[in-house]
Amino acid sequence: MFPVVLLFCFVSQISVSGQSVSFADDEKERGYFDRPYLRYEAEPGKCETDGTFPEPTFDQRLIHCEASNQIAVQLVARDSYVRWTSDQRAGGLTLRFSLPDDPEGKGTTGTLILYVEGDSVQTIFLNSYWAWQYILKSGSKYPDNTPDEEAKFPRMRFDEIHLKLDHKIPENATFRLAKADDNEVPYTIDFVELEEIPEAVSFESVTDENKVLYTPGEGNLPYFISQNPGKTIYLPEGKYEVDDRIIITGDGTKLTGAGMWYTELYFTASSDDKSTYNNRGIETYSSNVVLEGLYLNTVNNKRYYDNDPVYQVGKGLMGSFGSGSAIRNLWVEHFECGGWIEGAENLNIQHSRFRNNYADGMNLANGCRNSVVEHCSFRNNGDDDMASWSRAEGLCENNAYRYCISENNWRASGLGFFGGKQNRAYNIVITDPMEAGFRVTCDFPGMPFSSDGYSELFNISVYKGGVASGTAGISGDLWGNQQGALHVNSSTRYDLQNIHIHDIDFYDSKNDAIFIGSTVYSIRNLIFKDIFINGTGRYGIYFYNTKGSGRYCNIRYENIGASSGTNAIPSSFTFIEGCSGVSVPDSQSPGIRLISLDGNLHIGGLQNTMVSVYDIWGRKRYHASGQSEPVIVPNLNPGIYIVSWDDHQIRKVFVD
Repeated sequence: MFPVVLLFCFVSQISVSGQSVSFADDEKERGYFDRPYLRYEAEPGKCETDGTFPEPTFDQRLIHCEASNQIAVQLVARDSYVRWTSDQRAGGLTLRFSLPDDPEGKGTTGTLILYVEGDSVQTIFLNSYWAWQYILKSGSKYPDNTPDEEAKFPRMRFDEIHLKLDHKIPENATFRLAKADDNEVPYTIDFVELEEIPEAVSFESVTDENKVLYTPGEGNLPYFISQNPGKTIYLPEGKYEVDDRIIITGDGTKLTGAGMWYTELYFTASSDDKSTYNNRGIETYSSNVVLEGLYLNTVNNKRYYDNDPVYQVGKGLMGSFGSGSAIRNLWVEHFECGGWIEGAENLNIQHSRFRNNYADGMNLANGCRNSVVEHCSFRNNGDDDMASWSRAEGLCENNAYRYCISENNWRASGLGFFGGKQNRAYNIVITDPMEAGFRVTCDFPGMPFSSDGYSELFNISVYKGGVASGTAGISGDLWGNQQGALHVNSSTRYDLQNIHIHDIDFYDSKNDAIFIGSTVYSIRNLIFKDIFINGTGRYGIYFYNTKGSGRYCNIRYENIGASSGTNAIPSSFTFIEGCSGVSVPDSQSPGIRLISLDGNLHIGGLQNTMVSVYDIWGRKRYHASGQSEPVIVPNLNPGIYIVSWDDHQIRKVFVD
């Protein structure tokens, strides 16, 4: 057993009237700062409870190491409760919880009662069926859902339930969750999120004249969708049991529901049946497709059929989505991956939630170009939350993850770039990952990092990232290896080159804040600028067999666990202070990137565009029309320059 702290957590210090918690990076517009929900944590000082709080821990054997801030309340006795005061009126509730598994890996059930102002208003049924994945202590590291205490260790011990409330919780009202069962089983509550739910979208309010209404119960839904290419297909409120993959054909097809709180597609094909294991998710290769206002869920509760990666049980979203497609206001959980998109052009994904999936949250892979994932929530996924992997099938280029949050990732990292050209991630928050916070590595086969322009990661906050090496299942990654809160590794596939990482804040890293390592290949043109490292278990920067070269400037350290900010830099790696330039990101024109290096000004994100560069006295120093990217302006002296494109867009840039 583990030590517990008996606490009543009375008046929160977070707000005057209620007890929702603030996110420190919202004012910086990092993360999903414009999320529609408020968080109510089951932590000391942020709630009231007669339950118990286990001591916070990073020991992976204990359930609450996977909780937010490694703290959660446990309700054991019948009628034990956790209570808050609401800050805003709310009609939707999301609960993150953990119940024990059963010996066969099929989960257990439990019941809570929701009370508002002392009145019982709703019964909440919990089920740990989708939680609890198990990894072999030695052998394959793909998780399955079959317990074996001797041979395996668990992860993904939490899941979520969300529901429309029968009665809305008013502003400044007390609401509590109380255990309704007579047993001694601990019901672990991590947090509640409350939000006001928008009104359901009606068929009448859809303005597209080329629209069709699907009537529940009248015919097979995948077939109905396939017979209406190019139309706006409206799915009314309700839960639709779908026994096959939905394949959208026809450019311009729109699949819209009444809203993510109203229209659920529940994929029912068994992942234990070899004939149906992958009959789930939405797939399309058509252009200008729109998906919106849907909740995608599935009976699946594992990553692979028969724990074999050859038999992938199906992503929530897959295919290429052609060109110019959009995905918005989707909620996707319990799939192998939330989404795995290959070859998209100008795809936009926004205001969606990719949670509780068994592998990646979203991967823009295999030739995706000029695509954006923004204003999204990633939580409790079992591989990289946000990724771009340039596999052999195609180079990923000029894609962006921005204004997103990654929480409680339990394998790999919150954000990962693996090869590619001029991809970006910015205004991101990563909190409570079990392994790396974010990583740039050459671990996987495919297209290398391009020598043409820089990939950038900036304006990112990482909380409690990384992990110290140790015994698998107690510490370390799935193999027991160390991971940095930022993990940079040139590895065995190709050189890691042209990576610009700047304006990053690391807080309370569990081991090293930054890991820079090499095995066979080298690192070239790695730039660190404006890095703040506050709190580490060991070093601020740890070099491991590192080969190649990099530059840095303005790296600040506080509360470092080791005796110095870094360990000894290997003689095989040249790390020079002085960045010789500046990157100027612009959220209003996210495709434009200016990087001055060694007297040459590189301008990325401009294709077939007229570009002019002027010095501070208005003298034109460069002009080109119809230039393919990147534009390279050579031989500039240090100073201030003005860049103009399309005759009206201007930007000031400093050249060191």
